[in-house]
Amino acid sequence: MSIFQTPPHRSTPFDSIGDVRTIFDAMQVLRKTCLSYGFQYFSVITLPSSVSGDDHSIAHLATISSWPPELIAEYDRLGLARNSPILEQLRKQITPIIFRVDAVNSVRPGQEPATAGELFGRFGLTMGIYFPVHDSHGLRHAVSFMGDRNPLSMEELSTLSLFASMLVEQISKIGVADHAAKSVLNDREVEILKWTAEGKTSPEIARITGLSEHTVNHYATLATKKLGCSNRTHAVVYAMRLGLFK
Repeated sequence: MSIFQTPPHRSTPFDSIGDVRTIFDAMQVLRKTCLSYGFQYFSVITLPSSVSGDDHSIAHLATISSWPPELIAEYDRLGLARNSPILEQLRKQITPIIFRVDAVNSVRPGQEPATAGELFGRFGLTMGIYFPVHDSHGLRHAVSFMGDRNPLSMEELSTLSLFASMLVEQISKIGVADHAAKSVLNDREVEILKWTAEGKTSPEIARITGLSEHTVNHYATLATKKLGCSNRTHAVVYAMRLGLFK
C-alpha cells in the first residue's frame, strides 16, 4: 500500500480477542487487524526485566511475529537490535512509539544507517508503531505494526492502543506448552527449519543436507503440523521464539 493511500474500512478488532485460546489464534487476530489497518507486518515482543544478551536478538525477543524469516535472520545477523533506538525507548516509555524508519535509522552509529535502511527498504517498510504494554505479571511487552501507509488518525491510534493491551492480557493467560513443543521435533526437523530461517529454499536445503527435495519438504510439513502452525513461515518464527536454533 502506498503511503498516500488510506486503509480500507475495517471492523472493530476487539470482538475476536475473547476467542484467543492459543498463540495461533492470536496470530490470526493480529494478522486480520494488521491488514485491516494497512500495515504489512506485526509482532509482539517481550523485554527481559534486565538487560541481557537476548536483547540483541529479535528472534529471542519476539513472542509472535509475521516478519519474514529472511528479515529476522538478516536483522539478527547484522546485530541491529544492539543499537536499536526503538528498543531503548521501549524500556522507558509507556505511550505509543510512532516512527519513520529512515528517521530511526539515521541516529544509528557507524555504517548501520545505510545497512538498516537497505534491509527495511528491501521489504518496503517506511514506518511503524510500537504499543508498550505491561501484563498482569508485570512483564513488559510491546505490540508493533510496520508497513508503508499514511500517519494514523487519533481514532486509529486509540483503538490499536486498547487492542494491544487487551491482546497482551489475553496472551498472558494462555498456557502455551513450550516445553512440549521443544521436545516434539526431532533433530532433522529442527535442522530443516533452521536452514529455512536463513533464507534457504528447499532445493538449496536438499543440497546442503544431502536429502532429496521431497524429503526436505516432508520434514518441513511435519514440523509445521507438530508445532500447530499454518505454514512453514509461522513454524520458523515459532521455533525461533522457542529457542530451537542454537
